[in-house]
Amino acid sequence: MKLQVQPRVALIDEKIDFCVTGLPPEGKMKITASMHFPWAVSEKYQSFAWFTADSNGSVDLSKHKPDSGTYDYIDSMGLITSLQKINSEGGNIALNISIDDSVFIDIVCENGQDRECIRLERMFKLPEVKRQQITDEFMGELFYSENSNNKTIVVLGGSDGERSGLSLLSGPLASRGFNVLTVGYFNEKGLPKKLEEIPLEYFEKVFSWLKKNPLTRANEIYVHGTSKGGELALLLASRYNFISKVVASAPHAYCFQALDGLMSGKNVSSWSYEGRSLPFIPVDNDIFYDHQRHCLEKNIPFGFTTTYKKSVERARNKEEARIKIENANANLLLISGHQDNIWNTHEACVEIMSILKKNNYKYKYNLLDYKDLGHSLPLPFIIPLSETLNLKMGGGVFTCGGTLKGNSFGQSDSWQKTIEFFMN
Repeated sequence: MKLQVQPRVALIDEKIDFCVTGLPPEGKMKITASMHFPWAVSEKYQSFAWFTADSNGSVDLSKHKPDSGTYDYIDSMGLITSLQKINSEGGNIALNISIDDSVFIDIVCENGQDRECIRLERMFKLPEVKRQQITDEFMGELFYSENSNNKTIVVLGGSDGERSGLSLLSGPLASRGFNVLTVGYFNEKGLPKKLEEIPLEYFEKVFSWLKKNPLTRANEIYVHGTSKGGELALLLASRYNFISKVVASAPHAYCFQALDGLMSGKNVSSWSYEGRSLPFIPVDNDIFYDHQRHCLEKNIPFGFTTTYKKSVERARNKEEARIKIENANANLLLISGHQDNIWNTHEACVEIMSILKKNNYKYKYNLLDYKDLGHSLPLPFIIPLSETLNLKMGGGVFTCGGTLKGNSFGQSDSWQKTIEFFMN
C-alpha cells in the first residue's frame, strides 16, 4: 500500500490531493486525519473515512465517495473540512490566534495490518511575509513582503471584534503578494468597547496612512469585509471614491442598531459620522427570544436570521437606513449563502444587486450565491466546520446555517474567486 499526498507542505487554504495505491482490488481502507492548532494544543481534532478500493486497488479521494465516516460525499478535502473535536480541556480556539507556527496534520492510512503515515504542514503565511503593528494613529497590523504586487487590501472583521482572527485571512493573501492591513474598529485601545456609533472618520486616518506609508503608497484601496465588516465595507465604499474593489462576504444592505455581543445594544446606530448616529434599522431582541423559544419547543436549531428579517420588514425608515452602494466607485463582489442563519444576507445581496442594476451602476458587480452555504468564514480549510454548524447554547442548539458539504464548497469556491477578483 502506498499513500500519496500532494502537496505535503502548502499554504493553509490550498487544496490537497490524496491517493492510495497498492490495495487489494475491492479492498477496504480507513484513512484518518488528526490535528490541533498551535495556539490551542489541548483541543484535539480528528476525522476519518472508510473506502472500498476500485478494481485496480486504488482510492482517489477526489473521485471516490466514502462508504462511511465524518463526511459522505466526494471531496479531496473532506477529511480536512469534517474534522471534529475529540478531546478538549476547555480551550477556545477563537482566542489568541497566532499564524507564526504551522498546523501539522497527521494522515494515517490502514488496510488490515498494513499501515502508512504522513505528516502534512499547513502554513498560514510564507516565510517572506513580514508584519508591522500600528498603534499610534489607529489599531492595525500590516502584512507585506518585499516582492509585493503593490495592491493593498484593508481587511475588516465581524461583530466578534477579535482582530487576531483576521490574520487567518491576511497571511494567505499577503503570501500571494498583496499588502494586507487588518483594522480593529471597536474593543481596542482608544476605541468604543462595543459596536456602537463607530466613527467612520476613524477610517480616514487608515486611508491617509496607507497613502503616505512607503510600504504601500496606495492610491487605490481594496476592502474585504465579513459579516458586520461586510456592512462596514459597503458603507465605506459608498462614501470614499478611492476604494476601487470591495469583497463583502455575508454582508447586509442596511445599517443596523448597535450591538452588545450578539444582541442589540443601545438604541443608536452601529456607525456614526462627525458625532452623529447614521440612520439605522432597530433590531428588537424580543424577536430573537420569541424565535429561540419556538425553536427550543420544536427541538430545532436557532439563529438570528428571523430577527433581522422581521426587523427589516417592520422598519419605517428602510430607505434612510439603506447603504447607498450605488454611490460607490468600486468593483463589487458579494458572497451570500441561502442558509445563512446569522442574518438574511441572501435577500440583502439580491436587493443590492437589484439596486445596482436599477441605477445603471457603471462598475463591475457580481454575486456569488450558494444554496447550501451558511454564515461561515470567508476562507476554507482552517477552522473545522463542526465548530460553527451546531453549537450548544441557551439550552438548545445554535447554528450558523448550511450543510457540511455546502459550507465546504461555498468557502472554497468563493475564496478562490476572491483571490482572482483582487488579482485581476
